[in-house]
Amino acid sequence: MTRRLKVRAAFRFAALLSCACLIEGAESGTVWLVVASTHRTVLPAMKAAAMLRVAWPEVTVIASSDCASFRAGFYLTVVRSAQSQPAAADLRKLKSHIPDANVRTCNPRPGTRIALGLPLIDASIANVPANSVNWTDEDRISTVTKLPAIGYLWIQRRYEPDAEDPREGRRESVFFLLSSQKDAVLLDPDCANSSFAQKDGWIALSCARELAADHMLHELRVLEQASGKAVFTAPRCREPRFESAEEVSCQAESVDAEGKLKLTAKRLGFRHRM
Repeated sequence: MTRRLKVRAAFRFAALLSCACLIEGAESGTVWLVVASTHRTVLPAMKAAAMLRVAWPEVTVIASSDCASFRAGFYLTVVRSAQSQPAAADLRKLKSHIPDANVRTCNPRPGTRIALGLPLIDASIANVPANSVNWTDEDRISTVTKLPAIGYLWIQRRYEPDAEDPREGRRESVFFLLSSQKDAVLLDPDCANSSFAQKDGWIALSCARELAADHMLHELRVLEQASGKAVFTAPRCREPRFESAEEVSCQAESVDAEGKLKLTAKRLGFRHRM
């Protein structure tokens, strides 16, 4: 017996991109950060940001790994970021409430969220209920991956409240972008457990769509990266790979009567079906 995973295709694109974030396209220069606090995990950094938001509407959270000279593994609550040195008054104002506040310079690593002007945490994540004990830092953080040919794949993790949802409101929107949030192209509004490949202006993307026994079953789609238009779809296939300009391969999925998952290599032509 299989169950369809709850996938919300309809959502407001503008709302998705409306959260506080760093400077657009900061890849080429130093970013000055007015830092309120530093934390080992995401949730305390988010709580610190929430307490400061009234006085500092631009407050956000960044990952230290996005900055070349910062030690990885920390999350910074940042009240202001700029490509020029912030006014001393900003720091004095913050220090009157948080004595340990400081100004740090970040040289963004190429292809990171700061470099591309992407938020680490979507604004909706702040609405995850406090008793959602199964949520991890990885569920709250958006990621960006450099594609082999051109551009990036941005996985925007967000929250949609739904009392009956076995995923506890977790959503993962997948975008293709060239250089910044402004040119992001939506590939899938909710793509759990994704895998992907790229070739010649095409992106093959597999997303979990069903549950059979304890196994996720995936849908494979080949999309135009420039428009996000799907030109080919195959059910129950994961781990796509382009074999040529006209063929894509994947691991075809099946579940037997005992609930065991079987994966079988499969090649599929996609250009002739356009």
